[in-house]
Amino acid sequence: MKMERNVMNFIHSLVGKRLLDVCCTAEILTFDFSPLALHASGYARIIRNSDILVTTLDYQSWDLSESTNNDEWFNVAKFHAEIIGGAVLSATLSPWNDLHIELDNGVIIECLIANSSPHYNEEQEQWVLFECSKDSKPFLTVYNKRFEFIE
Repeated sequence: MKMERNVMNFIHSLVGKRLLDVCCTAEILTFDFSPLALHASGYARIIRNSDILVTTLDYQSWDLSESTNNDEWFNVAKFHAEIIGGAVLSATLSPWNDLHIELDNGVIIECLIANSSPHYNEEQEQWVLFECSKDSKPFLTVYNKRFEFIE
């Protein structure tokens, strides 16, 4: 699916922004590129020096008693200082709307489409990019096979 020019411009507005924070909210990885925020609710991973540091699927390895006792939360805390601080060098999309962000500190953030065409349910939200403002606009939501963009 081809992205509209205004959507691509919005994604490219990440370039030059610093990653100020990364944290977990349930199974979602959230990234603060103030004033922009990225929430990865599909499959996402953080890579540094050819090593996968964190993935959203790491949430699945938890102790079944406390929701924050899992590898996703553990690894975000463990590698937090290594992940944050870099400035975005590039933000690109694959033909399938996978988002690929490279930072100048060697960190790569990937938000990959984690689901195929839905048969039983509606399409699932994969990742969102939005401006942290009073009205949260612009707001880009990427699903399995489509996107919605509110300016």
